[in-house]
Amino acid sequence: MDIGSTLYHLQELDTEKDAAQRRLSEIEAVLGENEALKRARHALKTAQEQLKKWSKQQRELDLQIQSIANKRARSEKRLYSGEVTNPKELTDLQSEITSLQRRKRKLEDELLEAMIALEESENAQTQAQQHFDQTESQWLGQQANLKAEQQQLQSRLIEIQQARAKLPPQISTDKLAAYDTLRAKKSGLAVVKINGDACGGCGVSITPALKWELRQQEMAYCGNCGRIIVPV
Repeated sequence: MDIGSTLYHLQELDTEKDAAQRRLSEIEAVLGENEALKRARHALKTAQEQLKKWSKQQRELDLQIQSIANKRARSEKRLYSGEVTNPKELTDLQSEITSLQRRKRKLEDELLEAMIALEESENAQTQAQQHFDQTESQWLGQQANLKAEQQQLQSRLIEIQQARAKLPPQISTDKLAAYDTLRAKKSGLAVVKINGDACGGCGVSITPALKWELRQQEMAYCGNCGRIIVPV
């Protein structure tokens, strides 16, 4: 393999390596929970907490209503049993029964509101669970694909490194140093092909003298961008 082809092959390997490393960085940045999954989990947790809250409130209201009903029943039994003959005590019992009835009606209104809220919370929790399940399923699929791609890229980088290690011995120290310097200056693109009669890097037409130099040395430097041109 001539020096021009060797340098171009080195450039191809390094370009692929750069692209693989960039993609690996992108994958690493998105591996793990994304914002959509976090929002879905938060919405589900909020819905579950609301459901728990209204379930608890309904149970407490049921117990309070039952307690008042029992107390009212005992007071009415005592009122109508004939055991109480004191007018004041009878009046107090009647007032207590009336008060208990008002309290019971108020609690029953609150219970109705709680039952409506509970039903709404159950629907919200069901929808939140479905949304979370769907979001999680999509996320798991994406994560599996990303991890598979990550493994492929890591394997390819090893292959590139092995192939690259075989090339430098074929390239003189000065040319390899020039290549590395140009790579750093030219955004990773140091070696380009002739594109028609122009430099494949900057697009400027090459001179007849540069064409002659390429035929003689199998590589030359673009007079405009300074990249290495090879007649591959």
